[in-house]
Amino acid sequence: MPGDVSLPTTAASRTTPRLAVGYSRVASPRTPPPDEFRSLLHKLWRRRQFVVIGVVCVVGAVAVLTYLQPRTYRSSALVLVEEQNRRTDIPVLAALQSLTGDQIETEIELIKSRNVLESVVDQLDLHVSVEASDDRLRPGEVLRDFTAGRDAVPGSYVVRSDRASGYVVTDLETEAVVAVGNPELEITFAGLAGTIPPALVAQGFTIHTSRFGVAVQNAQRQVDVSRVNGEADVIRVVCEGPAPELAHALCDRTLRNYIQLRTNLQRAEATAEATFLRGQVTRLGEQLEAAEDSLESFSRRNQVVALADRATEEVTKYTQLKGERDALEAERSALAGLIQEIESESVDTRKYRDLASFPTFLRNASVRELLSDVNRLEDQRAELVLRRSEENQDVVAVDGRIGDLERQVRSIAVSYEHSLAAQIRSIDTTLVQMSRSLATLPTTQVQVERLERQAESLEDLYRLLETRLREAEVAEAVNLPSVRVVDAASMPLAPASPNPQLNLALGLVLGLGVGVLLALYRDSADTSLRERQEVERETGLPVLSMIPRQRDAGPLIPFKRLRPHQNNSRKVLTASGAYEPEKPVRARREQSEAMTEFTIEAIRSLAADLSFAGTAHGLDSAQAVAITSAGRDEGKTFTACNLAMIRATHGTKTLLIDADLRAAGATRFFNVPPDRDGLSDLLQGKCELSEVSLEIAVDQSKLWMIPAGTPTANATPLLESPEFGKLINRARTKFDLIIVDTAPLSLISDAATIATVVNSVVVVVRGGRTDRDALEITLDRLARCGGNVIGVVLNDVRVPGGYYSRYAYGYGTYGTKKA
Repeated sequence: MPGDVSLPTTAASRTTPRLAVGYSRVASPRTPPPDEFRSLLHKLWRRRQFVVIGVVCVVGAVAVLTYLQPRTYRSSALVLVEEQNRRTDIPVLAALQSLTGDQIETEIELIKSRNVLESVVDQLDLHVSVEASDDRLRPGEVLRDFTAGRDAVPGSYVVRSDRASGYVVTDLETEAVVAVGNPELEITFAGLAGTIPPALVAQGFTIHTSRFGVAVQNAQRQVDVSRVNGEADVIRVVCEGPAPELAHALCDRTLRNYIQLRTNLQRAEATAEATFLRGQVTRLGEQLEAAEDSLESFSRRNQVVALADRATEEVTKYTQLKGERDALEAERSALAGLIQEIESESVDTRKYRDLASFPTFLRNASVRELLSDVNRLEDQRAELVLRRSEENQDVVAVDGRIGDLERQVRSIAVSYEHSLAAQIRSIDTTLVQMSRSLATLPTTQVQVERLERQAESLEDLYRLLETRLREAEVAEAVNLPSVRVVDAASMPLAPASPNPQLNLALGLVLGLGVGVLLALYRDSADTSLRERQEVERETGLPVLSMIPRQRDAGPLIPFKRLRPHQNNSRKVLTASGAYEPEKPVRARREQSEAMTEFTIEAIRSLAADLSFAGTAHGLDSAQAVAITSAGRDEGKTFTACNLAMIRATHGTKTLLIDADLRAAGATRFFNVPPDRDGLSDLLQGKCELSEVSLEIAVDQSKLWMIPAGTPTANATPLLESPEFGKLINRARTKFDLIIVDTAPLSLISDAATIATVVNSVVVVVRGGRTDRDALEITLDRLARCGGNVIGVVLNDVRVPGGYYSRYAYGYGTYGTKKA
């Protein structure tokens, strides 16, 4: 770098305009709101190792527990409950039957009752077990004629061989000898009795006895009884046991004892019902006899014989007599009216003729004869009146005779009218008597019917009870069961539990849940930044480029260092004391070509953004960019060095300054010897700029570099000195782009000093490593010192393998397109 330029003494005297874009804590409006579901899936995929760990741990634990869990066998049977067809209309019996409730539920409770299971425990000796050769066996399987009473003493008894007595039984808890004896002989101790085979005595065994009540409770838990469905009167009995034979025996014995209990209950019910019915039949027989006697006595006393026919006959007579009375009354009224007219003042002989023409008189011969005489005398009078006068003696005599005849007719009519009146009075008297007689008939009929109904009811009930009594006596004698075993107890062929497939499936689901929770917890506890959206949301700065994860963070383009302008008199690098042209350093190609091309394109994108930023703000001098990060190993040196090389290949005169005086990352990146003079020596005035600058050949182009120099503990004062600002201003006159690799800023303030001198600052964030708090401290320091942070580079980004193929098309080696 020939020639020196005059530099201002302070950084404040710079006339180079600063980029307007600055650090802001407000989120970028261009960042769209993240989709929560996709974000959740992405978090789970990012923490998939924790999901896998959760699944493996839970499934492994479930598999181990399933393997260690004792095997359980199940035996099942079906029982048909026949509907009770016997129904009764007797109120007492109907009330008793209504108290029984649902018969199916009753039968279920009977099967699970202590009465049934106590007999099962007693028959199978479930409160006693034999432990021989690490196996739990039923005592009946190894001991002959074994019996265990319900009062067997709980405890563990060890049976060992004894040369003197044959065998000895010792209480395991008290170590006291409870029995001794010879094999093949019956022995009794602690409520147990049986014959011990010699082979079993030789190997020794232990007899475990528990409380009888505890064994019954265990049996109740092992027996499950339920209705098959709500429509069928079928009960399913399921019994569990540690062995197939025990499960089968438990189910079979439970059914047998239940059938026996049901038979006894049914027999007792039939006996009780027969006894009750006998008493009721006797009582109703006496009541029926008394009712029949009452009916007979009342009928005899009231002469009750065919009351219905008698009532019908009397009603008919009454009706006929009433009709006769009404006819006589009508005839009498008509006759009385004629007589009244005849007795009026104006007498007309025609009225007598009307009286004579009365229907009753027409049937009377004497009246007809009188009427004939009256008609004859009237004819005679009419002839006399024609010849003689009214006062003629003959006419007067005829009139007298006519009057006599009319008075006779009147007398007959009056007498007949009196006769009719007498008949009517007689009929009225008869009708009154008949009315009184008819009035008594309903009361008698009602009483008779009541007595008859009472007798009939008692007779019907008596007959019904006699029928029920005969049925009860038949049921008592025949003993027909109302429940039947449809399917006998089955012999289990495979253990019912544990179910490895189900357990592993549930373990897989539970493991997924645990893994997801673990992954979400780990993600929530992780304060590092990973995604572009997270970085932009947290910083409010745009992500300028995303660099994929590298297997080896080395140079992406081959380079070689050229001979310097003059030798360093204080450092000898070769035997002759002079620098010789070095062999080219090849790019690190351990990763795939596609990944390398993709990374180069990402660095090119960053270079383009920096170029656009300088053009947009009208810089009249070279652009100086500081590359920093919040912490170590976040990729700032890799980004700075490769950015400098790529800009150099584009024809941009680029200077790379390694301002990280403590770590000297860029110096090591280009394999520069650590003892070579560099920036620290230049700022201390130990050497000139031309002595420390290096020329690096990059793809037919040159890149100038100032290494870090001799390590020093006073890095911050050197960078804060006016000499560093002068160096940057001098470099602007000779170079198009100045890239400064700085130290991390979260704990060291070197980069903050450099930010006041350069035009812009780029912060490198490593995905999954950079902490939010450290990044916030870095940005706050840059904001306080006035640093112009233009964006963020997101490094170490996981990119799917297939993603590279979309960007690495058509390229072989760097800069050479495939044919």
